Amino acid sequence: MADHIRRELSRKTFEAEKFVNNLSSEGVEDDLIVMRKKVQSLADETSLALKKNVYKNYIQFIDTAKEISILEGEMYQLNQMLSEQKGVMNTMMEMSLTSDAVEVGADKNKDKPHIEDDTRKNLAFVLEKVQGCSSVTEVPGRHLIHNGDLVELDPETYIQIQRVHAFLLNDSLMIASWLPHRRGPVRYKFQALYELDSLAVVNIRDSGPVKHAFKILMFPDSKMYQTDSPKERRQWIDVLENTKRQKTAHDTQKRESALVLQKQQSFFDPTNPFGEEEEQIEIPADAESDVFLSVSWLQDCPEDLDVCIAQRDFEGAVDIIERIDEHLRDSPASPAIKEYRVRIDHRIKQLTEALTNELQVSPERSLRGGPRGARKAVTQLIRLGKSSQACELFLANKSAIIKYNIRQLKFEGSTALYIKKLSHMFFATLMDTGKEFMKAFTEHFACFSAFIIWAKTELESFSGIFLRQVFASKMSLSTIAECVHVVRQQCSKLGEIGLELSFELNNKLFKDVEKAIKDSRDQIEDAIKIRFKDETWRPLNLHSKQEICNFVKDTKDASGLDLSKLIYDECYLSLTSNTIQFSKSFISFVEDLMKLHIGEMHDLISDSIVAVFKAQISQVEHALKIKKYIRDVSDTSVFSYSSSFIILYTIVKHFFQHHFILKNAKYLLENVTTLAVQYYQEKLGEPFKPFLLIQQSDFKRLKKISEKVGAMV
Repeated sequence: MADHIRRELSRKTFEAEKFVNNLSSEGVEDDLIVMRKKVQSLADETSLALKKNVYKNYIQFIDTAKEISILEGEMYQLNQMLSEQKGVMNTMMEMSLTSDAVEVGADKNKDKPHIEDDTRKNLAFVLEKVQGCSSVTEVPGRHLIHNGDLVELDPETYIQIQRVHAFLLNDSLMIASWLPHRRGPVRYKFQALYELDSLAVVNIRDSGPVKHAFKILMFPDSKMYQTDSPKERRQWIDVLENTKRQKTAHDTQKRESALVLQKQQSFFDPTNPFGEEEEQIEIPADAESDVFLSVSWLQDCPEDLDVCIAQRDFEGAVDIIERIDEHLRDSPASPAIKEYRVRIDHRIKQLTEALTNELQVSPERSLRGGPRGARKAVTQLIRLGKSSQACELFLANKSAIIKYNIRQLKFEGSTALYIKKLSHMFFATLMDTGKEFMKAFTEHFACFSAFIIWAKTELESFSGIFLRQVFASKMSLSTIAECVHVVRQQCSKLGEIGLELSFELNNKLFKDVEKAIKDSRDQIEDAIKIRFKDETWRPLNLHSKQEICNFVKDTKDASGLDLSKLIYDECYLSLTSNTIQFSKSFISFVEDLMKLHIGEMHDLISDSIVAVFKAQISQVEHALKIKKYIRDVSDTSVFSYSSSFIILYTIVKHFFQHHFILKNAKYLLENVTTLAVQYYQEKLGEPFKPFLLIQQSDFKRLKKISEKVGAMV
């Protein structure tokens, strides 16, 4: 049915009124509604197909418009050549053999001062009204042809975007946006400059809300503008086309003049005595510059740059720019050269913006390219002489990658595991960035200071995250030590690229680590006091041989303490549970402090180890002195109701109890301190002298106290 309607509407003899009468004569409302939907659907399909064809042939349309413009210029050029030849013939017929050639050219330039004055007035008007257009008005020979207010529309939705003011110059079209609530002569702000060679003007048929509009095609973009009346639209289209034709003809004439000059210079013979009169012929001031610009490949460079930028061939575009700079390096500072350089500078600006967009971060762009993904854009910016801008954008891109990777990390319950992943990701990215930076900015040493500052700033951000995760959540000293140790290890790897940030990292963590050590020391000392309140000084009983074997094995695996020689009666250890628990916690405390050790904390760590150990020894010494463990044999109740056997038992029990306390003290002073000194020496490469003094003096002192107390029984 849809094909039938399509064929019916496509017939050349189709009459809309007759078609509607036939449908309405049937008088069925449902059929009319269905037919209306089908016609509307067919209209939508047709509109979509037209749009696709327009987009498909967009580039061909632009190329065709350019070819038409070139053909018009050639026809105009041919007309000019015929007129010039006719004028030359008339001049040769009227000119005498003794006439002065200089006087012939004098009349031609008689009105030049007036033209230059008008040009300066026009450019002064533009400079006075438009903010930020000084580079536009500096081009010699450029003047204003037409200007007026326009409304910019969206080419897709036809929605008004903004009010603009267009200035048509003899070689380009400048668009300026309105400045609202602005006092003074400045009314507009420079927005864009489009060269006439690279644009085409298309008339837009009035339809719906779009009226009095025309479109300007600039490969690969397009702009739509709306005027106030059809007359104004026609005026803009005509003046744009006429200006393009004039510019094309002017450029062609300049190229031909340059070719003629080249031929004259190639045939000039300095030994010819009759060449003096020829030297008196007036040569244009910019003739030498026309020689530089007459090269065929140089004329196509602006269009080639547009194509490279559109195809994202940035390396090819920079190659063209370098070739142009090399060719024009020794060219004179003539108006023609300046005008050509302005055209190239406009393309360089577009290329810089494209390269900048490659390095900028946006939500829709992927950040998984890694540090190598931005090297190409950075390399091209450096070749364009934008090393500082390239450095800034490169580092900003890497900052965004780091933030993105941090957000992708998931906290899975274990702080140590999260910190391990976080530090590995951060410092690996920092190292890769450093390597890529040194490759990209090898000869730009001034940029390395920017990299150091950036690395320091990123480390500050990382330190903030680390401190919140580790210290703000009241973690144990073992977890804190493990996290700090991992971060320091990862940070030290930056030395492979010559970047040393360990001092900066330790400086950020110093206060929190110091507080964690002091808090842990105080907690252990408080725990020692609490445990000694309930101490009974009895050997540890594990009730079975299997249990005691497992306990000894677990203790050795966890802390390195060997308890196998202290086993007796298969299930007993000749140490109290208090002594074993302190030994395990003390060795763990020493191991954690060794992980946290740096030169600035050496005194704090040494003093903390000694303080904790002496707190335990002082409690042992106190246990030997207090009367709780001394049986008063002078009690009358003992002599009243006990025999001499009970007195002997009390004395023997007292003796063995003091011997057991000394055995625990000896284990602490010999085995535990030896293992602690071993960990200390492995980390720092030197013995722990305070423990050596403790081993030599404290046990003797405790033994004397025991003997003195035993003599009181």
